[in-house]
Amino acid sequence: MAPIIRLPLFTFSGTGNTWWVARQIAAALNQQGITAEAFSIEQLSREEIEDLVHRADTIGIGYPIYASDAPLLVQDFVHNLPISEPPKPALVFVTQMEWSGNGAWLLHHSLESRGYRVRWAVEFKMPNNIGMHIFPVPSTPNFAKFTPKLEKATNRARRLAGSILAEQEWIQGKGVINNALSLLQRLPWRLALKWTQTHTWSVDAEKCTHCGRCERICPVENIRLDPGGLPIWSDQCNLCLRCFNYCPEQAILVYKKPFDPKRNGGQPYHGPVPEFKPELLARKK
Repeated sequence: MAPIIRLPLFTFSGTGNTWWVARQIAAALNQQGITAEAFSIEQLSREEIEDLVHRADTIGIGYPIYASDAPLLVQDFVHNLPISEPPKPALVFVTQMEWSGNGAWLLHHSLESRGYRVRWAVEFKMPNNIGMHIFPVPSTPNFAKFTPKLEKATNRARRLAGSILAEQEWIQGKGVINNALSLLQRLPWRLALKWTQTHTWSVDAEKCTHCGRCERICPVENIRLDPGGLPIWSDQCNLCLRCFNYCPEQAILVYKKPFDPKRNGGQPYHGPVPEFKPELLARKK
């Protein structure tokens, strides 16, 4: 394999975890002399993606894991990647709470069909960003409590950069057992996906101030405002939790129930570090 000089990191991050990891990986690669930059796939045009891929020696793709699955937006991105001839090596990195089975290896067939060979597939454990009442594990808005996980993730990013520089493969999630176990989460998730996309969200009209932030930060333009300024969800939800986590008034309901401040420290998850804002990643309007 030829030496890696340019490595764009194409990322999707709903509430900040993958965004943060991508920045750590890019910083570690740049320290090794590899030109790396993280890009939000929401903000790139088709022409910009083609140009970045054309100039790249290796590409990177990062995304959060949803029930051992990749977000729909990421699946579509990979399906539409420019075909690489000759094949290019690829890095896949995922963020997860604890375990994802074959989450990092999941898209390797799709990538190979477009001319990319996955040589690095790496998992990063990050803070829980799911603050909904239906999820059994509580989240926290306390940034200080994230420090141990962030330190481990930073060290892992440095290790990954060293593996890339040394051209040493690092594959996590590969194998029959990982695949079989991940199906226990992925199959029910996919079977319920269409119903979940259309039945999860609503709004408390008394709390909503019609600010339109939910519409602006939705990564797939699934939210529009009605004539009175209240959000309406369509059937293409990416289930990233941005609208729920970042509503300034906590007015968005999950299965008709509001955010429970007694369970999650007073507010929903607002990213792994204070400087994260979803507007950093949202598509250009």
